[in-house]
Amino acid sequence: MTVDKNKLFESLFSDYKEKIYRLCYSYSNDDATAKDLLQESFSKVWSHLDSFQNRSEYSTWIYRIAVNTCLNYLRSTKNKRVEFRDAVPDRKEEEIDTETQINNLYLAIQKLEEVDRLLISMVLDDISYKEIGLILGISENNVGVKIHRIKKQLKDILTKMNPS
Repeated sequence: MTVDKNKLFESLFSDYKEKIYRLCYSYSNDDATAKDLLQESFSKVWSHLDSFQNRSEYSTWIYRIAVNTCLNYLRSTKNKRVEFRDAVPDRKEEEIDTETQINNLYLAIQKLEEVDRLLISMVLDDISYKEIGLILGISENNVGVKIHRIKKQLKDILTKMNPS
């Protein structure tokens, strides 16, 4: 049974666009850049869809493409740092406190190494350790060890940001 490439692509895009956008945003911290990275990632998915060999899940394959796209972006902008912006006006105090915590977490994530940012972004997207391992080409146990270390790093960074 032959699958229509257009329908398959539309389905994959619909299923993964939000997660891939969040991944791209975690690297760029900029909506326009994240959208560009999303578009570039799915452009690569489209152009290589015919050569997909079912050795992994579509999700693993798409994440691998997006990760490589983001890493290439980071390499090309290595000396350029993008600041995290808060652009949501008129909120309740609880919302501001929660958003401050989220902003601080993203700021802390930005201080991590490239691969560590990628790992924690995928964890925040509820991707299993097994699938993360497949995407990055490392064992599931190694993913767990790395995530444990990253969480400790984030805790240390957040403590330094808010020493109270």
